[in-house]
Amino acid sequence: MKKTIISLFIFFNLAAGVYASELTDGIKLLNTNKLNKACEFFKNYTDNHPNDPDGHYWLGYCYKRTGQDELGSYHLQKSFELSQTIEDIDIVEPAGFKNQNDYLDIALMYLENGEFDKAHTYCDMTIKLNPENAEAYIMRSKIYLAQGDKDNARAAAIRAIQYDNALLDSDTAREFDIVEIPPFDFEYYNSKGVEYFYKGEIENAINCFKKSLDMNFKNVVALNNLARAYIKLQNYDEAKSALKKARIFAPKYFETYLNLAHIAKLESQRADIGDFTRKKYLRERQKYLNIAIKNNPNDKRAYLEMGNYYLEQRDFKEAIKNFETALIYDDEYYEAYLGLAIANLKSDNLQKALLALRNAGALNSRSDEISYYLAKMCILDNRFDEAKDYLEDALSKAENPEYYLEMGKIEYYKNNYTSARENFIKACSLDVRLKNMAELHNYLGLCYYHMKDLRKAVINLQKANELENNNVIYMYNLSLVYKTTRQNDLYEKIYNKIMNFKPQSVRDYIDLSTIYYDRGQSDVAKTILDEGIRKMPEKKALYSAKLKLLKSLGESEEEKKLKELMDKIF
Repeated sequence: MKKTIISLFIFFNLAAGVYASELTDGIKLLNTNKLNKACEFFKNYTDNHPNDPDGHYWLGYCYKRTGQDELGSYHLQKSFELSQTIEDIDIVEPAGFKNQNDYLDIALMYLENGEFDKAHTYCDMTIKLNPENAEAYIMRSKIYLAQGDKDNARAAAIRAIQYDNALLDSDTAREFDIVEIPPFDFEYYNSKGVEYFYKGEIENAINCFKKSLDMNFKNVVALNNLARAYIKLQNYDEAKSALKKARIFAPKYFETYLNLAHIAKLESQRADIGDFTRKKYLRERQKYLNIAIKNNPNDKRAYLEMGNYYLEQRDFKEAIKNFETALIYDDEYYEAYLGLAIANLKSDNLQKALLALRNAGALNSRSDEISYYLAKMCILDNRFDEAKDYLEDALSKAENPEYYLEMGKIEYYKNNYTSARENFIKACSLDVRLKNMAELHNYLGLCYYHMKDLRKAVINLQKANELENNNVIYMYNLSLVYKTTRQNDLYEKIYNKIMNFKPQSVRDYIDLSTIYYDRGQSDVAKTILDEGIRKMPEKKALYSAKLKLLKSLGESEEEKKLKELMDKIF
């Protein structure tokens, strides 16, 4: 029986906390109550690993323990944001802007022109560059005052005074009657909510975020944190309610739209909805990401998530474009390099995929994901022993169901059917959702077929066809099992369906060509690929499939001509 052409299953899991083993020394310092040394350790750690949420969590915890509440709140909040699907922003200064005062000058210009949202944006950019910039908080206070929002204006003034105690004797302090820094304010409860969230005490976190909002109901940071907590409980209605308020109070705050896009993504993945509803959520996700990019075009995270969106929609050209844009704003963005590698891999641009993987590996050499995707590249090139080595390395770092799934494919292609079956079953035990994956049942059916367990082969191949009823390879595999078990009526029924199959997609053309090649009709196989190329001349995968076919047939002259054509086109 012909082994199916491998269909790459997208797995894009953003790395978080991959440096956990390096944190042990700092935690030991905490446990022995050496707080100042612990602060120094975690400060140094986060300087070297600015995108690791665990580092910011422990640094924030240290600052809290040493009474540095504002610094503690900042790092706990940053850790909280980093722990979500997307990272916290690192603002990149545009060309021509040399220091934070440039941003504040622009904020003042927008303030004087009455363009308050833009003024807030440049305040935010200054604070992202230097979270302790007191002048930025004074500017923010002035903007809020101009908007008539005295609560937020006073809160910003308090924050400024916290970073510069000399401001206690300033007009700003006198304007708000601030004579000392209040011990408990909305920022305290927001920070406390983040701590509870990390402990897994989501209800307590929600209560704290609500208390923070009781003190300042317009605080969009607390509203977004409240939404994230509700998302954790899969209470999307309450999450969207909090984000709706955030949009009213700060319609240009891009975090809100990133969280709305995340909810739309999660809702589109629900198993209990139809295609119409799923498409509606996908449109919402794209819409919110576009708004986030419009509101803050310097934000690398929005481009990353947009790249992921297009990757899942199999629009690899747009995915690559967005990942590359993210890298313009941060050329050390591990997740963007990984996304770029996947998109190029799916586009059959193996050289570009390898380059992106190397860049990702240089930033995180211990990542299991790097080994995983290197394995997938080896599989595409039929280098199964090398692929197995990479997967074993990945599995030594993380027990991921996708890795077992790929290991099962490798063992299958190496004719180790019992081992292949065990890996597929292990993958299912780690992620029950794989039980509804047609590709998995197809491979299990093939394993059982080769192991002479024809009853289980039929069951699994029937399941594959039920889950994906227009996949011609799955039909073909089932038809051969029916033929082997002499179920001639069922064989004829499926065989006729295959012979009348009209390919629509790239995969359809490749799969149908594979079937005819398996039946010894290589000329027909070639003709089918040629037809696909005529209809979709921009799809490199079709050319690559024909290249492999020509190579297997030993037609070196035609293979050479096709390579030359591909070099010109791609």
